[in-house]
Amino acid sequence: MVKNNLKIAIRILWQNKLFSLVNILSLSLSMAVGVILFTGLKSTYDTDHFHPELNQLVRILTQETIEGEQTQWATAPLPLASQLESASFVEKTVKVRLAGKHNLQTGKGNVAVDIKFSEPAFFDVFGFRLLSGDAQSLTNNPTSLFLTERTAEKIFGNTNALGQTVQFENLGSYTVGGIIQDPPLETHLPIEAMLSIGSAEMLEKKGAISPISQDWGDFRSAAIYARLKSGDNLAQLNATLQNYTRKVDQGNLQFRAQPLEDITPGKIAIKNTPNAGVSWEDVKTQLVIILSLTLLAAFNYISLALARAFSRAQEVGVRKTIGATRGQIVGQFLLESTLVALVAMSFTVPCVTVLAHYIPDMDDVTFSWDITLVLCLSAYAAITGLVAGAFPAWLLSAFQPLQVLRKLKNVKLFRGVAVYKALIVVQFSVTILFMILVVLVADYDIKNNAIIRSAVPSHVLALDLKGEKYQNLQNEIDQLSQVETTLATNWYFEPIKMGKDSVTLKGKTLEMNYVGIDPRTIETEGIRLIAGQNFPENMPQRTEQYVLVNEAAAKLLASRSEALVGQNLLLDSASVQVIGIMPNEIIGQTIPLIYRYLPNEIATLTIKLRPNTEMEATKAVQSVWKDHFPEKTANLYNFKDYHYSGEISGEMEIFGGAALIVMIIAALGILGIASYCVETRTKELGIRKVLGATSTELVWTVTRSFGLLILIAGLIGVPAGLFGGDLLRQEMGSPLDLGLVNISVGFGSVALVGLLAVLSQTIRAGQIEPVKVLKAE
Repeated sequence: MVKNNLKIAIRILWQNKLFSLVNILSLSLSMAVGVILFTGLKSTYDTDHFHPELNQLVRILTQETIEGEQTQWATAPLPLASQLESASFVEKTVKVRLAGKHNLQTGKGNVAVDIKFSEPAFFDVFGFRLLSGDAQSLTNNPTSLFLTERTAEKIFGNTNALGQTVQFENLGSYTVGGIIQDPPLETHLPIEAMLSIGSAEMLEKKGAISPISQDWGDFRSAAIYARLKSGDNLAQLNATLQNYTRKVDQGNLQFRAQPLEDITPGKIAIKNTPNAGVSWEDVKTQLVIILSLTLLAAFNYISLALARAFSRAQEVGVRKTIGATRGQIVGQFLLESTLVALVAMSFTVPCVTVLAHYIPDMDDVTFSWDITLVLCLSAYAAITGLVAGAFPAWLLSAFQPLQVLRKLKNVKLFRGVAVYKALIVVQFSVTILFMILVVLVADYDIKNNAIIRSAVPSHVLALDLKGEKYQNLQNEIDQLSQVETTLATNWYFEPIKMGKDSVTLKGKTLEMNYVGIDPRTIETEGIRLIAGQNFPENMPQRTEQYVLVNEAAAKLLASRSEALVGQNLLLDSASVQVIGIMPNEIIGQTIPLIYRYLPNEIATLTIKLRPNTEMEATKAVQSVWKDHFPEKTANLYNFKDYHYSGEISGEMEIFGGAALIVMIIAALGILGIASYCVETRTKELGIRKVLGATSTELVWTVTRSFGLLILIAGLIGVPAGLFGGDLLRQEMGSPLDLGLVNISVGFGSVALVGLLAVLSQTIRAGQIEPVKVLKAE
């Protein structure tokens, strides 16, 4: 029976090539995004599964209790490792000290490299493998550096990295003594560069890094792992860890072991574990998205299946007359939809490869073809096919032979507005909503970028201070002949680096963004305050007394913004006085902002140059920097080119790409239905032509119903787009233009694509020859 149904399904799909192609393409696009999400989920569950005897590996967690409040950390104090080594059921322990990103100095500039300190046991406990070098050099040679394959290629290219000497800012010189093989799967413990624990102890003595090797209280920068002799020893280890409870200055520390395979998906309650992958909540969200995409993929199939119901109804009537049951009819239709979905999946894989290049962190998506992946993708395709075919199968199998074989118009389903028309309206409504939001955000980016690029001079350099004090450096740079002026500020035409604090005024508390600003900035840039005055000269650097606020912040804090000047407010717990009100940002942002003089938080020195002196000024600034901070290289860039290059952001690419996919799917759906509409109305159109209708009138006769559907979709999608745009404006705190032009562009682009898809089929109505279509009547 299944064999016969399969033959019938293949024959029907082949005879209806256009409908099969439309279904396959639309299912492929919808499933492509689902497959990308599924690939991410699979990567999450495969994380760390390359380590041998994974069930015996554990990570030590720290539970910190301060005034009754408990916090769990994925890190632990290093002295605990030596205590665990004495336990009989612990086979081996390994310490990993987290150093974070450090600049490695090269001839082409700085390369930020994540550094971890560890010991030879690292390669015994974990599944990381050395391609070259000896793990024991982590004990014998404190200046030995291990790099992963990818990091070595990033720094040295195709040159052999072994034996090369490199210089890290603040850490000194090291020689590459080994290359670590890139792991085959994702890991919660990504490695770029590794130094020895002995190196860390030497750097502690020099004061280059904080001393935590013997400190029980400083546990946030180190991790401890252990390999147990058996996976059954976990409870015994946790019982032993209870004996190592410690009291520290701020509270109590307790410890417990977490199996390595439980780290991913990540737990929100556990802090300091940035590479643990998505949380369980994110997993559930992605599953909901995959389900939504599956339903979206089913829309086109359902609409086309219902559009073809007239011809299939007679088939159902004949099969039931010769004895087929409703279950057999349902099985036939479900087999067809599942077959279409499986064929679509073969197109989905190359589609995923293309889409992945436009999704951040997905450029290297590859399919390692194992039985699990094949089964999962096949199951996803089968489920999509069953979901898509369920409603048409149930509906068409309900037809009675006498109804469909005597007079099809008696079937109540097809009186009035067909169900498939409602599906078209839903698809196009969603597409219009997406496209309006894309147009609004794109318009905002284009206009703001144009305003900023026209306002920001091209001869402005930005110097990353790298946490250093800027006063002496600024004074020397000011003396350079190529320099017009310098500004020590985190603000320049728009906030580059913002902080957030709670602000309290007359019992009203708000969370508000702030930026650090040099008192000289306002005068130098010629900014006219709306009310009040600028920071006074000789501002104290240790005690904050005054702040400025912009218009948006003033409106939130006081009914009349001018009345705010001179009032004291609590910034966190410190009392400061508002002495002036700044205009909103030059690009028209309405984000409430507080301007503070915080010398220790100034991250960038903005250097305005005299015209045509950029090359000479760059060399001079680098020379001054080297005199002050010889262990660090100057990170200097052209401010306008760096911040306002005009490139489309990754988020905008994703958002626009999603809208494009939705629009293509909707267009494919309406294209197939328009084609079927022309085919089923050939006799009517032939009669109309005999009675004198022109070709244009015939095309309009078939097209106008689809135009009406798109118009109805607009009546739903446009208000939804306006509502979404307003929410987006509130979230961004920026004036998105919800005017007629942007809304018209969003709606018009979708309507145009839909009508072109319809016209590509309905234009055939004007070419109908009455003699051919009516000769049998």
